[in-house]
Amino acid sequence: MVKQTNLLAVAKPKTIKLSDGNEYTLPPITSTTLAHAEQSMGFGLSQLSTRLETEGMTTLRALIFALLRETNPDLDIDAVGNLITLKEITKISGAISEIMAISG
Repeated sequence: MVKQTNLLAVAKPKTIKLSDGNEYTLPPITSTTLAHAEQSMGFGLSQLSTRLETEGMTTLRALIFALLRETNPDLDIDAVGNLITLKEITKISGAISEIMAISG
């Protein structure tokens, strides 16, 4: 019997274009990705919402850095920050919301 996979349920990476015109891959969210994000940001994900409200750009940059370094280990946090202009913030926020959404 052939095992079928629901392609809609498989986590997929998300590609975003940043200010340098290049496309970068945000990895699918796994427990390892989340643990690396917490380590990179220096705080737990339970604090993410509060931190986004009180330290918006610092927290957003740290989160994007944490996700991008999974597929781009040569980037540092300042390089990531320089790739994000106000023009990209809405697209990036939407992409992060999509990959971090919990589906049932």
